[in-house]
Amino acid sequence: MKRMTMVALFFLIPATAVMAQTTPAPRPGDTIGSYVVRPGDTLEDITVRYLGTPSLWKENWRLNPQIKNPHLLRIGERLRIIVSRKLPPRSAEIRDLSHRVDEKPHPNPWTRARAGDLLKEKDGVRTFRNASALLAFDDGTNLDLTENSLVFLRAIRKTLTGQARDTIEVVDGQADLKAHPRRADSLDLQVLVGGATVTPQPGRAGTAYSRARKPASGGAELMVYGGKADVAASGAKVEVPAGMGTAVPKGKPPLPPEKLLPAPKLLTPPPNARVAWSNPVLTWRAPTGAASATVEVFSDRACTVLIDRATGLDAASYRPHQLPAGTLYWRVTAVSTHGLDGYPSRPRRLIITHAEPDLEPPVVVIVPGAHAVAVPAGILAGSGAKLGIATHDDVSGVASVMIRWDGAAWHKLHGRTVPVPASPGTHSFDVRAADHAGRSSAGWHATVTVQPQPPSPPEVVPQEGQQP
Repeated sequence: MKRMTMVALFFLIPATAVMAQTTPAPRPGDTIGSYVVRPGDTLEDITVRYLGTPSLWKENWRLNPQIKNPHLLRIGERLRIIVSRKLPPRSAEIRDLSHRVDEKPHPNPWTRARAGDLLKEKDGVRTFRNASALLAFDDGTNLDLTENSLVFLRAIRKTLTGQARDTIEVVDGQADLKAHPRRADSLDLQVLVGGATVTPQPGRAGTAYSRARKPASGGAELMVYGGKADVAASGAKVEVPAGMGTAVPKGKPPLPPEKLLPAPKLLTPPPNARVAWSNPVLTWRAPTGAASATVEVFSDRACTVLIDRATGLDAASYRPHQLPAGTLYWRVTAVSTHGLDGYPSRPRRLIITHAEPDLEPPVVVIVPGAHAVAVPAGILAGSGAKLGIATHDDVSGVASVMIRWDGAAWHKLHGRTVPVPASPGTHSFDVRAADHAGRSSAGWHATVTVQPQPPSPPEVVPQEGQQP
């Protein structure tokens, strides 16, 4: 008996040493306690009891490598478990600023924001005309703010579950939320806008992408491009899947979700066009059902650094006032009758080679040629005479010249001269020109009198002091 006891001790000591060497260390901020398994216990139940969620049960399993099957615990077994978890404070970094962006580090007053500044709970950000900012949270979530927007981080912290529990309030303007959480259940976020609470969730692809906006009339508008979102207001809640959107009238429940409009088709300028002036005309084809359009120009392909933006466009064209020289990207979004944004078009590359805008149409001048003279009543020309057409445009250059006789249809001029009509008599002549920037001259009108014989050259009257 004594020998058998010694053998048992011989094996017990190495086993204890091995266990001590392989016991995982707790993670920083975790407090570890000892727990004796009771009848009916599971790792999920134990984890909920101390941390309030079952999602961290694998963390407790990691601390107990002796457990082969986490669903079968031995009654009376002593486990190492996490009894509390202290997590570091979270933050959001300001990135990709364009134009004027201010920040409010609570409780300090508003000040100009700079790239790299960190925002914490209760801090705010506001953008001005043609401005944008990207807020990058430390869990990988991004929040894109467009112009004239005001956003506060009402709550930005981690719970004991290790999940991000953020509450973002859109006071004015709009914000695009893009999240790709590490785990499908790790996104815990709420967006407050216009009396509605939006809870986005990732879809099968693991991505959540939505746009929340507070319109000028109040209420809220939500568009979901990826994943899904629950929208709650006035005691009602609707689920909005990807490709759908809903409007929330001020003080009322959300409207039934509607399908988002497809992306418009971009027309001109063509892809990778090089333009020598800074205000080119952008054109597109709107999808059926569009009430208006929004045009945005960015300095980056990811469309986070805003350069210019126009909303509520009824026509399918837009001329920016003045874009900077360089490589830019522009896109168009159709807006429905309920004010919901459809899918943005894919950004198109545009290269501006000169920062000068084209502000004036071409200059057009009619020059009487051989056998033609200018008279007070217009132009007097002999049969077979020609009129010269001189045009000029300082910035974008002349693209085309159109002419017509006697109010007939316009047709394009090829060359620089125009023969007068063969029939004698008085004729009306109109000419106009368009430049490459899309501007057209008001046109030049002249009365041309055609006679069989060439007119006499105008009499030159010598001025005082000159010899005749």
